[in-house]
Amino acid sequence: MDNNETLVELKKISNYLALLSIEPMKKLLTELKQKKLLTTEQRTKMFLLIDGERTTLEIAKKVGIGQRGAQHFMKELEGKGLIRLERKGIAFVPVKDYEKIVEFIKSE
Repeated sequence: MDNNETLVELKKISNYLALLSIEPMKKLLTELKQKKLLTTEQRTKMFLLIDGERTTLEIAKKVGIGQRGAQHFMKELEGKGLIRLERKGIAFVPVKDYEKIVEFIKSE
């Protein structure tokens, strides 16, 4: 199998995994909304855009809100232990902590 064939297979696997994750992600979002964490459409979009690669500024721009609003939300998530903020140059990149997210959902 050459590199091109390998990439095609990896893309197929990636698409399949994305399909498998749809229902669990819907459930996760519902749980986080019930916990009053995702109270607006913008917060939900920001949470979904956290991928460990995008900076807080990039996320804010994609959602169409100011950087300050995004920073406030990221600090709230970090305060609850659901993400960690990693420095990338002068910017910060939010990274989800799925183990802590599951603990948060099961609490109370």
